[in-house]
Amino acid sequence: MDPKIENNLKTTELTAIVGREKFDRLADVVGREEWSTYRNSYEAAANLEVVTDYPLQIDFELNASCNLKCPMCPISAESPKGKGKKTWFPFELYQEIVSDGVKRGLRAVKLNYVNEPLIRKDLPDFVRFAREAGVLDVYLSTNGLLLDDAAARLLIQAGLTRIQVSLDAHTTRIYDQVRPGGNLGKTCENVEHMMALRQEMGSVTPLVRVNFVRTELNEHELEPFTAHWRERVDMIGIQEYVKPPQAAGNLVSHTTEHKRLRGFRCSFPFKQLVVTNERNILPCCTFWGEHLVLGRCEGADSILTAWNSMKMRELRHIHTQGEYWRIEACRQCVEGGVLA
Repeated sequence: MDPKIENNLKTTELTAIVGREKFDRLADVVGREEWSTYRNSYEAAANLEVVTDYPLQIDFELNASCNLKCPMCPISAESPKGKGKKTWFPFELYQEIVSDGVKRGLRAVKLNYVNEPLIRKDLPDFVRFAREAGVLDVYLSTNGLLLDDAAARLLIQAGLTRIQVSLDAHTTRIYDQVRPGGNLGKTCENVEHMMALRQEMGSVTPLVRVNFVRTELNEHELEPFTAHWRERVDMIGIQEYVKPPQAAGNLVSHTTEHKRLRGFRCSFPFKQLVVTNERNILPCCTFWGEHLVLGRCEGADSILTAWNSMKMRELRHIHTQGEYWRIEACRQCVEGGVLA
């Protein structure tokens, strides 16, 4: 692996970020003092040094559907969740949780879990509400196919602070294998248009990141991918492959290996919670989080209850000790995608 990338990979996280320092551009948008306080708290939590009174971040699965069938994603497999508006997370419950959360210390909101958030045309409403409520960082991950001019303009106007576009390939041949049904050319055009549109509209945000999840199909394209995008976007995310409990394919990774296993301690239980479209509260945002349900989200108080639950405390203790393997879901998450 490129030493510059490897140096950006912490032993408490699954993603290396090239351009991580550009996060601080958001200080000029949300206020330097507030941003500094938040980032200091986030770094301490990410290093497993503190447990805040309330999660710094909540991820919301606003819908349980996607417009692609990627082999590394369980949403492509047969799923009891189904599709369509019946899986949509209610805006009213989202408003309740965010409003209460900001008062208690919520500072970041991610608007997806294992789904494509741009399917919801009311997505800008979720962004706008969170920003106006006082959330400092409102972001999302997308495959980018639906990020056309209209969608991009609405998200910029709503105040989206970051957007992460999952590409996972440098060439069309590989892209068509890892993202069946997608269109690499169109998606890359959408990414570059977002960058140009942001400048045209005189906005600092959203910061734009492209993502690369390493698997046996694409690992050889990481270096040309990074070289291509380094000067075109704000950040590049190189993600450790997490093998899902169920997926349309059975991929492994040659490079997601020993460094990650030695002394890995997960920081997710110290930073955030996930609320699924089914209203389950999870301790992390990987595929295996669904095997560690903390409770049901029936209202704002449910978040605090889950955050302080005995199950969550046990998770933190086990990861603090570096014994992730004691929890089967965590062991599968950390080790499952590694090529033996």
